[in-house]
Amino acid sequence: MAYSEDAWNDLMLKVSKHFKVTADFEFMLFIIGVQERGSGFAEYTRDEKWDLVNLAKCRLYTRLGYLREDGHDDANWPVFSEVKKMRSISPSLQQRLLKEAMIDYFDEVWSQ
Repeated sequence: MAYSEDAWNDLMLKVSKHFKVTADFEFMLFIIGVQERGSGFAEYTRDEKWDLVNLAKCRLYTRLGYLREDGHDDANWPVFSEVKKMRSISPSLQQRLLKEAMIDYFDEVWSQ
């Protein structure tokens, strides 16, 4: 699905209702990170939460063709490499790309 503010707001409302929270951009990334790591909901340290958020970003950028998964490290975390240059993408465009990828991600997860 192409990005639109309406689609993003609908997704945030749906996630908020599902998890009984007020979802925001970072919460959505955290949820994707938990799902992708397969660790389930637990008490996480601040650093662990950021690791999960970064995992989500990497997974979404992989879906968008900017990164590639190259395997796993010793702790069984995925290792990614850059396929397309991301350094020149503005932060606002990065956020929009991630929002678009999140809309698609949740559409796929909830349609299963």
